[in-house]
Amino acid sequence: MALAIITGASSGIGMEFAKELKRTEGIDEFWFVARRQERMEELRDSLGARAKIICADLTTDEGIEAVRRALEEEKPTVKYLVNAAGFGNFGTFEELTENEVVKMIDLNVKALVLVTHMTIPYMERGGRIIELGSGSCFTPLPAFNIYSSSKVFVLHYTKSLNFEIKKYGLRATCFCPGWVETEFLGKATAAGDRVMPKKMVPLLSCNKVVRKCVRAARRGRAMCVTNWYTKLQHLLFKLLPDPVLTRLWIGMLDKKLW
Repeated sequence: MALAIITGASSGIGMEFAKELKRTEGIDEFWFVARRQERMEELRDSLGARAKIICADLTTDEGIEAVRRALEEEKPTVKYLVNAAGFGNFGTFEELTENEVVKMIDLNVKALVLVTHMTIPYMERGGRIIELGSGSCFTPLPAFNIYSSSKVFVLHYTKSLNFEIKKYGLRATCFCPGWVETEFLGKATAAGDRVMPKKMVPLLSCNKVVRKCVRAARRGRAMCVTNWYTKLQHLLFKLLPDPVLTRLWIGMLDKKLW
């Protein structure tokens, strides 16, 4: 029986990965990990698949331990691990609260690494790990600094992990989309008085970018950049010095930083 563990499964990209893995990869059992139990139950019912629901806040030690206990008790054989849980808030260092900063780092970095490390011993040969990166990891982004910096970590971590786990027949892919049409953007821009982009374009279809990422993971690619705009951003990152790219970003913001 093919099993996938998906964090952040109650909405957006995590939910879309569940649908795509069910449709194309023959996954017939899921473990959903997120805070909103009702949303995960709705997803389970819509898929018509077996699903273990772990209602957990992965920014807390208790949430992390809930996943660890489930693994130790059931000892599953895992084909896919998708770490889609994550969040980001716009704002300069003066605008972000310490609590926001800590939670972004805890969820985007700490939880991702810990869930990955505790799951790998239960993965079968041919298994795939998908870590949620971001197109923002290619450029230093003032007013989106903590989030984009956390995704730089995810990119380097995943690329290195991909080498480390090859001997076990496993591969890891860092998924780097641009602006995707999900709840994420609404939450990120909720504090409307903070510095943030004037527009977020192009706005990408969630199901299309997830489909591309699953194909890339199947092929064992270490990174998946999904659309022309983000691919161009990645190319410019290689060709242009950071200050040039950062000034281009600053020109897209709705307030002057200096």
